[in-house]
Amino acid sequence: MPSAPSPGESGGGPLDALQGVRVLDLSDGIAGAYCTKLLADAGAEVAKVEPPAGHPLRRWSVSGAIGSDGDPDGVLFRHLAAGHRSVGADLDDPDGQALVLELAALTDVVVESFPPGHLEARGLGTDRLQQANRALTLVSITPFGHGGPPHELLRSEFLLQARVGSLHLHGGVGSPPLAVGGRLGEWAVGAYAAAGALAARARTWRTGVGEHVAVSSLECLAVTFLCYPTLFAALPGGSRTQTFTMVPGIERCRDGYVGLATITVQQWHDVLAMTGRTDLIERSEWNDQKVRQRQVRQVRAEIGPWFLEHSCEEVLELAAAFRVPAAPVAAGDTVTELPHLVARGLFRPNPRGGFPDPRPPYRSTRTSPRPAMAAPPVGAHDAEPFSDRPIVPSVGAGSGGPAGRPLDGVRVIDLTAFWAGPFATQYLAALGADVIKVESIGRPDPMRFSVTVPPTTDRWYERGSLFLSVNLDKRGITLDLAQDRGRELLLRLVGTADVVVENFTPRVMENFGLTYDVLRTVRPDLVFLRMPGWGLDGPWSGRPAFASTMEQASGMAWVTGHRDGPPELPGICDPLAGVHGAFAILAALEERRRTGEGQQIELSMLDMAVNVAVEQVLEHAAYGHLMARDGNRGPAAAPQGAYPCAEPGAWVAVAVATDEQWRRLCEAVGDSSLADDPELAHAGGRRSAHDRIDEVLAAWCATRSPDDLLSTLRAAGVPAERVASAYDIDSDRRLVGRGFWEEVHHPVVGARQYPGWPMRLSGGSGPCHRSPAPLLGQHTEEVLRQELGLGPEELRSLRDTEVIGDRPLRG
Repeated sequence: MPSAPSPGESGGGPLDALQGVRVLDLSDGIAGAYCTKLLADAGAEVAKVEPPAGHPLRRWSVSGAIGSDGDPDGVLFRHLAAGHRSVGADLDDPDGQALVLELAALTDVVVESFPPGHLEARGLGTDRLQQANRALTLVSITPFGHGGPPHELLRSEFLLQARVGSLHLHGGVGSPPLAVGGRLGEWAVGAYAAAGALAARARTWRTGVGEHVAVSSLECLAVTFLCYPTLFAALPGGSRTQTFTMVPGIERCRDGYVGLATITVQQWHDVLAMTGRTDLIERSEWNDQKVRQRQVRQVRAEIGPWFLEHSCEEVLELAAAFRVPAAPVAAGDTVTELPHLVARGLFRPNPRGGFPDPRPPYRSTRTSPRPAMAAPPVGAHDAEPFSDRPIVPSVGAGSGGPAGRPLDGVRVIDLTAFWAGPFATQYLAALGADVIKVESIGRPDPMRFSVTVPPTTDRWYERGSLFLSVNLDKRGITLDLAQDRGRELLLRLVGTADVVVENFTPRVMENFGLTYDVLRTVRPDLVFLRMPGWGLDGPWSGRPAFASTMEQASGMAWVTGHRDGPPELPGICDPLAGVHGAFAILAALEERRRTGEGQQIELSMLDMAVNVAVEQVLEHAAYGHLMARDGNRGPAAAPQGAYPCAEPGAWVAVAVATDEQWRRLCEAVGDSSLADDPELAHAGGRRSAHDRIDEVLAAWCATRSPDDLLSTLRAAGVPAERVASAYDIDSDRRLVGRGFWEEVHHPVVGARQYPGWPMRLSGGSGPCHRSPAPLLGQHTEEVLRQELGLGPEELRSLRDTEVIGDRPLRG
C-alpha cells in the first residue's frame, strides 16, 4: 500500500466528498449561506435561487461601503457564494414557484431560512417538495424551530444571545451584559445546519426517503455560546459565577495585545516564572482562577507593568520558551500576516476583487489544492441552473428499509480529549454510531479533573460538568498507548472501526507509531480525522494550543468587548470546531459509501476559526474598514443594547433593525424628542446618535419591570428579550417545549438535565441521549472480550501491568 501524502504537505486539498450532490439555496442570511458554502467546499454543486433584487447579502457590508472597491456586490457575499450558481426566481410568483419545484426534482438538499409557514403558503412546503423528489432533504433554519407566537418569528442573533444567557455569562460577575461580537452565532448556526443535512442524508442513503431537518438558532447558541452552566451550577460545589474571562488572559503589551491561556495552576505558575514574579506563588489563593477573576485589578497591578515593558513578539517568544499557550490578538488588518498562516497558505486571492480569501479549513489526503472560484452575477445560470456534468448517484438504492438512527452500524474510535473532539464524536454517537472513547489511567481526559469537589470526594474524577456533557452515549475504555500491548490492542480495535478521531498535538500520534499509513493497514477504508489546534504543519504547529488561543489569533476575540476595554474571549471555538469535525466525518462517510475509499482529514482549529471570523478580514481588505468591538452595539440594528430595569439585576435587550421598528419604539417610549428628530428616522442617524438614544432608553427602562417592558415593546412590534441568566435556561419555555433538555441518569452524579442537539430530523429515532458519559474504563473488559476475544487471564495481565484500569493513577 503506497504511503498517503500528509494533509500538512502541499498535496493536501479540500474535501471533495459530496461530488454529485446538488443543493438548492433558498436562504437569505449568513447562516444559510455558510451552510451551503460548507456543502460546496466539500464538493456539492450549489444553486442559489435569488429574488429579483438579488440575495440580501449582495447589498450587505458592515461599513456600508459596497461598490467602493469597484464591485457592485458586497465582499461577504463574494466570499460565501464563491463557486455557486445563481438562478433568478420570485417565490411570490407562480412561475417562480413552478421553477423551484422543477429544480427540487433534480436536487438532493434544499436550504431555507424563511419564517415557519412561508414556503407552505406558496405551495413549497416539505410535503410538496418531497412529492417532487422523494429523497430530497429540506433544511429549515429558524430562530426557535417551527411554531411559536408571531412576535417570536423573527429574532436577531443579538436577541437570541440575550435569551439564551450569553449576554449574562459573557458580561461576567457584577458587570453589565455583553454580547459576543461579529455575529459569530450566525456562522455557528450554518455549521450545525450543514451537519444536520449530512446526518439526514446518511439515513436517506439507507431508506431512500428524504427528511426535514429543523434547525433552531436558539438551541445552536445554547450549545455553542455557553459552557453547560446549568449542570455546572447544579452539581455539588457548583456555582452561578462562571465566566469565560481568564486572568491573566488578554494583556496589553507595549505595541498591542497578547493572549495567554492560564487554565491550570501550572500555567499560572509558568506565567509568574516568565514575568519574574515567582514571589506571587506564595499567594496560594491566586492559584484559583475564580479568585483571580474577582481580584483582577490586584493581579494586573502586580504583573501588568511587565507586559507593558515588552513588545508582543518578545512576550510570544518567552511564552513559547516557558510552554505558556499564547498568541497575538489579531484583527482584520493583521490576521493575514500571521507567519503561521502565511506558511500554511491559508489565504489566496479571490477572483472577484483579489481580496485575501481563506481556503476551506479541511485538508484531505484524497485531493489536491484547487483554485479559488468566483461568486456569480445574479441570474448567471438561469438557462442552466445545474451543470451538465454526469450525475453521480448521491443516495443509495434504499427503498423503505429500516430507518433506525443515521449512523447505526458505524464504529468510531475516539482518542480525543477536552471539548472540541469529544463534542464532534458525541454528535456521531447521538446519530447511532458506536463511539468507543479511549483514555488511559495515566492520562485520562483532563476534563475529568475539572471538578467542583475536593479530590477526597468519592470518585471525584467522575463529576466534571464539561466531561459529563460532551461524552454522553459513548462507551469508555482505557488503554495505555505508551505500552506496546496497549498500541497493539488499539490497532486491533481500529480494524473493527470505520472512523478514528484524535486531537493531540501533531507529534503524539507519530510518537505512538499510529500514523494514518499504519492505521489503514488494518482498515484500508478508514476515515481518520485529526484536529490539531495549530494544524499539522507550520512554524507554530508544536506549540500548546487551546481554544482561547485560537480565538485570540483568529480575530474572534478582537470584535468582542467594550469599546474602551480589552478584547474578550467569545468562548465558542471548541464546540464550533466540534461541529465542523462532525461535518467532515459525515461527508467522508458519504464519500466512502459511494467510492469505498477512506481518507485522512486535517481540521486545524485555527483555520476553522479564521474561516468563521473572516468578515473582518474581508471588510478591511475590500473597503479599508477595521471592525472593532463595540459592546452590545452591532451593524444590523440601531439602537441595539441591553438596558437595566427597575428589578435589581434584571436587564432587557432591544434591537431595532428597521425604520418602522424605530417609529414603533418611539411610540412605546413616548419621547417626542426622538420621534420628531428627522436625523433619527434612518439607521445612519440613529447609529451616530446611539449614545443619546441609549440615555433615553436607559431612563425609560429603569422605572419599569422587565415583564412590563417586554409586554409594552412586543405589543408595539419592537423586538426585545429579557437578558436571561445562563443558569436558568433549562426552564426556557421554547427550549423545554421543543424537548431540548433530556434527563440522563449517571451512576455517580445521578439524574441530570443535558441539552440535546439543535437539528431535529423528521425521521426521528427517539431522544438524542441514550446513556450517560462513561465511567473511567467502564467498558474496557466488555469491549476487549466481545470485540477482540480476550479471555480472563489476558485481562488480568493487562490490569496488573496497568495497560487497563478504572482509576486514575493520580487519584
